[in-house]
Amino acid sequence: MSAELKTLLSGNGRRVVYDDGDVLFLEGDRPRNVLLVEAGQVRVVRGSVHGETVTIAHRGPGELLGELACIDDQPRSASVIARGRVEATAIPVGQFRELLRRHAELAYAVLESAVARIRESDRRRVEYGTLTAEYRVARALVDHARPAPDGSGAVAATSLTQRELADITGTSRESVGRALRALREAGLVVTRRGTVLITDLDALNRRSYR
Repeated sequence: MSAELKTLLSGNGRRVVYDDGDVLFLEGDRPRNVLLVEAGQVRVVRGSVHGETVTIAHRGPGELLGELACIDDQPRSASVIARGRVEATAIPVGQFRELLRRHAELAYAVLESAVARIRESDRRRVEYGTLTAEYRVARALVDHARPAPDGSGAVAATSLTQRELADITGTSRESVGRALRALREAGLVVTRRGTVLITDLDALNRRSYR
């Protein structure tokens, strides 16, 4: 989304701040607003038929949350939980719909984002049936890579836990552990408590498509 569209949204909402673990949206609730993430990270989770909570995605700065439920006025399809401090702009559902009607560029950007997420979901379904856990984990690390902390010596990093990696890749924590060990031995990542540092993002990306 362009800087101009982000400014448009920010100017039509109010600033909200969440602490680690706060619930931004709850699965099944009626939509009341759309959130534009300004800073921080969130995880998108959904309840399984077995009563467990499964992480299905992570979102960060510049991304919209809850826009589809506001468009079709259906209950939230997933919950969104803050990972650390999160700053966002909340745009009421009526105001958001009016912005979509008045600004074709914004409507197109929302459509483009929805299509990208559908493609991402379709790709993952194919990967679950064709790729080993190692390649799925490599793909997830690439998809969720962020700039590495200063002084780490890495080119990128992700704060996904092994449980979250298992949820996202559709495999077990044990398989994730073995995959990370193989990637460490290949010199592609370094694991620290709560963080996976990526030392060669290009090579990790190539490995995820083998």
